[in-house]
Amino acid sequence: MPLVWSKVIVVNWGVTMDRFGRRGLVFVSLLMAALVSHPVDSAAAYREASIAHFEVSTRTTKPLVRPLQKKLSEPIRYAYSPCDGFTKSCDVWHVVTTTGKEWAVRDALPDEDMGDIAVSPDGVLLAYLHAKSERLMIRDLERGTVRIVPTPKSWKGWEMSFGFSRNSRWLAVDSIDHPKSRAIRYDVKTAKVLTLPRACCVIGIADAGTTFVAVHKDSAKTTEASAVRPGRTLKVQFPILPYLMLSKTHVSPDGRLLAFDGEEYGAPSRTVGTLDAKSGQIVSRVTPDIDGLREIESFVYWYDASRVLIDVETQDYGRRLYLVNVRTGQAKRVLLPKEAFELHSVTVSSHVEIAK
Repeated sequence: MPLVWSKVIVVNWGVTMDRFGRRGLVFVSLLMAALVSHPVDSAAAYREASIAHFEVSTRTTKPLVRPLQKKLSEPIRYAYSPCDGFTKSCDVWHVVTTTGKEWAVRDALPDEDMGDIAVSPDGVLLAYLHAKSERLMIRDLERGTVRIVPTPKSWKGWEMSFGFSRNSRWLAVDSIDHPKSRAIRYDVKTAKVLTLPRACCVIGIADAGTTFVAVHKDSAKTTEASAVRPGRTLKVQFPILPYLMLSKTHVSPDGRLLAFDGEEYGAPSRTVGTLDAKSGQIVSRVTPDIDGLREIESFVYWYDASRVLIDVETQDYGRRLYLVNVRTGQAKRVLLPKEAFELHSVTVSSHVEIAK
């Protein structure tokens, strides 16, 4: 997982406000504001970021799952927020390891209360907001340790968005709906914090720590990217597309490319492309070799130097994950339990199972 996040929300207007909690109030406010503001400020664009979101299920929650232990002997494959149906809450986050063992993260802030969760690409680290304090925590499930990420106190009560770099070394955190948000980059190895230039959001982090942020200019009429390296900031003067801005996962591990889907307003996306991270010029654009591809729903993350993970919808309206080579278009399906696509807020590590 590169920063392992890419989100899509499916809204059912028949759902009661109780179902959404605080998150619902924020969503509705953002949606109403979007009717009179720039498209990139819309809730839909925001929720297309970071983790892969799927439609809420009408399935009932599984029987009681054991609380997450301090240490695990195997890495996490994916995490999700189970739901009890359209009229009930999505409460305790669950994680599933590579052998299928399942654990409940009972101290994590629920998804319905603007809680989020991120799994590091190596499957060892778990980042989430603490349910009581709402502080951002990182749990090292290999060592059994817990640390607090020092986010600004003014962010408390605001929704936070965060994700890891592909090598699991860096964590980017922002609060894009906060009026004075300045994102931070947290070094998991040294615990050092770098406050980034004031920006709309983090686009992604390279393995070397170079962090790309999107910055509004001219009263949000245009947007440009800034690449923040240790000790200096490099301005790159090209526009950022709305679906590139809010993901934290679009930067390749070497920091040279930005991946994007080929969405055009009013037309389904069926292509995967890359931009040069310095000039903004298109480097490649391919149609994934996927039978029955109807539309690319969201970009999830860079799996390695040449492949990205995408969430797609097929002609039979099924949802699937594929690894796609950005140069050739060759695609391989990623296997998850069938019910994963009926769950809410699925986020995967790099320990995915690839179909043969």
